[in-house]
Amino acid sequence: MWTNDRRQEKLEVKKLGAHHPKDLKMSQKDTRQNRSFCVSWFQRKEWLTASQAKKSLFCFPCLLFGGDTAWTEQGVVDLKHLSDKIKKHECSTSHIGNGVKLTMLGKVNIACQLDEGHRFAVQRHNELVKKNRHSLSRIVDCIKFCGAHELSLRGSDESSTSLNRGVFLDLVDQFSFLDSQLADHLSNTQVAKYTSKTSQNELLDCMLSVYEKKLGDEISQAPFVAVQADETTDVARVSQCVIVLRYVTECSAVERFLSFSPLVDRTAEGFEKLLREKLQPYKLESKLIAQTYDGAAVMSGAASGLQARLKETFPHAHFVHCYAHQLNLIIQQACSCLTPVRIFFANLTAFATFFAKSPKRTAVLDEVCGIRIPESGQTRWNFKSRTVHTVFEQQNSLKACFEKIQNSQSWDSVSVQQAHGLSTLLEDEDFIFFLEFFHAALMHVDIFYNTLQKRTTDPLNTGQALMNFSRSITGLREQLIKDDCHPNAPRRMQRSGCVSVATQCCSIMIEQSKARFEKARHLMSFELINPELFSQFKASFPQQQLDVACEHFPMICKEKLKGELMVMYSSAEFAVLTSAVTLLKMLIENNLQNTFSETLKLTQIAITTPMTSAESERCFSTLKRIKSFLRSTMGQDRLNALAVLSIERDFIQKSPDFNEMVINLFASQKNRRAELLFK
Repeated sequence: MWTNDRRQEKLEVKKLGAHHPKDLKMSQKDTRQNRSFCVSWFQRKEWLTASQAKKSLFCFPCLLFGGDTAWTEQGVVDLKHLSDKIKKHECSTSHIGNGVKLTMLGKVNIACQLDEGHRFAVQRHNELVKKNRHSLSRIVDCIKFCGAHELSLRGSDESSTSLNRGVFLDLVDQFSFLDSQLADHLSNTQVAKYTSKTSQNELLDCMLSVYEKKLGDEISQAPFVAVQADETTDVARVSQCVIVLRYVTECSAVERFLSFSPLVDRTAEGFEKLLREKLQPYKLESKLIAQTYDGAAVMSGAASGLQARLKETFPHAHFVHCYAHQLNLIIQQACSCLTPVRIFFANLTAFATFFAKSPKRTAVLDEVCGIRIPESGQTRWNFKSRTVHTVFEQQNSLKACFEKIQNSQSWDSVSVQQAHGLSTLLEDEDFIFFLEFFHAALMHVDIFYNTLQKRTTDPLNTGQALMNFSRSITGLREQLIKDDCHPNAPRRMQRSGCVSVATQCCSIMIEQSKARFEKARHLMSFELINPELFSQFKASFPQQQLDVACEHFPMICKEKLKGELMVMYSSAEFAVLTSAVTLLKMLIENNLQNTFSETLKLTQIAITTPMTSAESERCFSTLKRIKSFLRSTMGQDRLNALAVLSIERDFIQKSPDFNEMVINLFASQKNRRAELLFK
């Protein structure tokens, strides 16, 4: 930058202008003729100047700002080639740039030299913008609140005299009682309140766009990404496909909702086309390392299913069959293949059915037991599990409840008959035996299932939970056999058939677990970073798991990973770790990312890999609450925006600039009647 004195000097020189001496005498002799300088050159090239003393030509802008030394220091004296030199100099970037600088020198900078009137106008404008943005931010907060709690924004009649204007408008009114600026905005503004249904939709679109931008920023920083997808039919009978992305941020795995999308073609090809379209903006060709779906053939087919088709574009996106769905299939298989077990669950269902059909019966149940009996579902084993636990824990209370119904004169004969039958069941030894058995067995299943349902679950925790589940069921089977063979076992001969059925159930669970959960071979590689196996691997290096890891994830350097693992297995600092997440935290917090670069990659891949599609199921639950019967005509963009506000409310609340970004986008979409942008 120039100093003020130097700038003033240049302004004075510019004011004087280029020196054009009329009596300049420049000549040049050669073998053929004598040449002399023609002063008409000064009129044709205003930038041209000359020195009487040196009898040379110079460039006026380049003298002021610096440039080619031939035109600034030495001067041009070659008249024979003067025309060519002038053309060449005029084409140079330095001459053009200096010409611009000379033209702009001394121009008044409006931004720096505003008069007092303009400064005052800008100040008033910015104060008005600040008030408008504050009011609009409160309106955005009201929409976020309704979305986070899955409340309908609009009412049946939104006129000022209506008693039911909707949650959103009533919430804005409540905010105005606590915020004087918002109250002033609502009372004094007639055409730009931004509370109409059109403004709601525009603000919701802006919120969705801001969320997608922030999601894209997070994904660009993530080393690896996994995708989950599932399909359901909403209340409007539209097939909705949900897409969820999972990746590592801040040393832990996060699962982010991407979108609900209407699915016209429900074949594998249709799913593939939709997923490619949704994933394309994020450029995941080298990042996508896992895809998790349920067991439907259209999703999991090895030849032409979605997972096989998607792997053509994303070669490292290995398929994981949702563990929760597999567990459900295992329990269903165990509970449906044996006739005594099917009879037991049919009888068990009668308890919930008896009370569900009559408010009078339910009132007695509430009075005596103080708890309801959950109805078992046709396809979800965990509903059966809840029914088993409830009936087991409330046996005595249920007996008292049935006895009260039988002894009362106010009950009809059907209720008395059914109550007597259920009371008899609670005295039946076979029924009680199966009730005790399944109560114990399903307790272990519940523990495994709860581990799968956690959002932070990584394959190491899942593998350990699977081992614990197999051990528990094996132990239960051995205990049954041991008790049945004991010489003092009560009624051993009568119960031998039940014990045989129960042990068969245990065997089915164990065999099905091994058959289903051992299909994903690439998950074996995650044993390399399981801290519980470090002592074992120190004695015998897991070469097979290493080969599998490098086969399925070629971005990992095999030689370096082996060296890092050997150091890690023999180090006492790593022996105290408990999971892949704690290993990742240790590497990052101790700045060991470069030293253990390949171990870091494998750890991030393991944590990124989703073992269940539980997040997709949670999204479907949100879908059913948002798009209800009374809101079945909701548009797809509005649905996605409201789903984001509900599913990702924690992410949005932790974004301090979310409202500001929404308002900036809202203001830039078109000319708004209210001023929302600062000058």
